[in-house]
Amino acid sequence: METLSKQHDLSFPEVSNDHLLNHKFTSRTNQIIVDVRTPGEFEEVHIPGSRNIPLTDLKSALPELVETAKNHELILACRTQNRVKLAYGQLVTHGISNCRILEGGVTQWIAEGKPVVRGKRGFSLEQQVRLSAGTVIVGGVVLSVLVSSWFLLIPAAAGIGLIHAGWTDSCLMGTMLATLPFNRKKMPTKEQPVLRNEYYKVGK
Repeated sequence: METLSKQHDLSFPEVSNDHLLNHKFTSRTNQIIVDVRTPGEFEEVHIPGSRNIPLTDLKSALPELVETAKNHELILACRTQNRVKLAYGQLVTHGISNCRILEGGVTQWIAEGKPVVRGKRGFSLEQQVRLSAGTVIVGGVVLSVLVSSWFLLIPAAAGIGLIHAGWTDSCLMGTMLATLPFNRKKMPTKEQPVLRNEYYKVGK
């Protein structure tokens, strides 16, 4: 019997890229891809038919997601898999069990040559983290030379933060940057929801 999904971590059930491609884009399906990256990342490149609900706005969309998950399986996607694991935890906590995460995220999807929709290039959240960390480190060093050596604590703290991010595969700075206005989008209304729109015409 063909295995339709992988589950490397029992807490996070996965759907493989090939399975999603073969079943979602070649036949009628009740799966909906929810991309939890920032609007800028989503606009730059995303999987056809996916809907963008940034991780920071997921809580606001929960009522719609709860209703949608009654009849549709939610496939969660982000750049790799870090943010979707947080999203998955939120959904399960609110009683949504009809969901899985995309194997390898959008990065692996692109690397395997799967179809995507491309738009205007912007700053990804990862780029924002690198730029912010570099600015903090350089700024701390400059201030330590011009003002006081105590300012060396700033780059030291930034370095510790980067070590922690690498060790835990999480990033506090990224989480904070994701809450900024340009990394969020106007949340849907009853008249213009994210999930219940022209997407539902696909396959009907």
